[in-house]
Amino acid sequence: MKNAITRIKQFRPATLIAMLALFVAIGGTATAASGLINGKKLVNNSVAGKKLKNKTVTKKKLAPATIKALKGQQGPQGPKGDQGNPGQDGVVSPVSEKFGSLNIPADTEMALGAINVPSGRYMVTATVSVTSNASDVISCGISANNGGGFSTSVFDPNGGGRVTLPSQMVTETDNVTQLTLGCAAGNQVAGVSGTIIATPIQ
Repeated sequence: MKNAITRIKQFRPATLIAMLALFVAIGGTATAASGLINGKKLVNNSVAGKKLKNKTVTKKKLAPATIKALKGQQGPQGPKGDQGNPGQDGVVSPVSEKFGSLNIPADTEMALGAINVPSGRYMVTATVSVTSNASDVISCGISANNGGGFSTSVFDPNGGGRVTLPSQMVTETDNVTQLTLGCAAGNQVAGVSGTIIATPIQ
């Protein structure tokens, strides 16, 4: 103890004053740290906008009314865009026709009838009921205008008979506007009737 007192006495006055100032500074810092300002101690309207750090207030922190108030007016309408590409053609319903009974003289070619269709390419089916006493073949078929082609079926009554001849084709061009169903009688009169159906294809 005497040694400690002796050492204190050995300190110069200036040294003692410096040590005392250090103790006061340390104690003051601790007191200030214990009194730091937090959110609970803030008074309403006490923080000015210029005290806030830039880009720290997010949309989630704002009231819906505030967000709505910040929304600007709608701008002028922009220029009209370029016209789009043409769409695909619409679906065209099949065209069909039924032709009643017709007697075709011997050795004569005759049309049962024809149908007009919108210009295009078609799958065509037809049936012809034939009754004849001819001894040679009878031919019936479909023909298309504008280079669309034709399809033929034959029947040999061999002196007498009845048959239904089917015929089918896909037109060879895409600008067909008329389809005809016809028959060529053999060496005897032929009684015929038929049906034709034209279905457009892309």
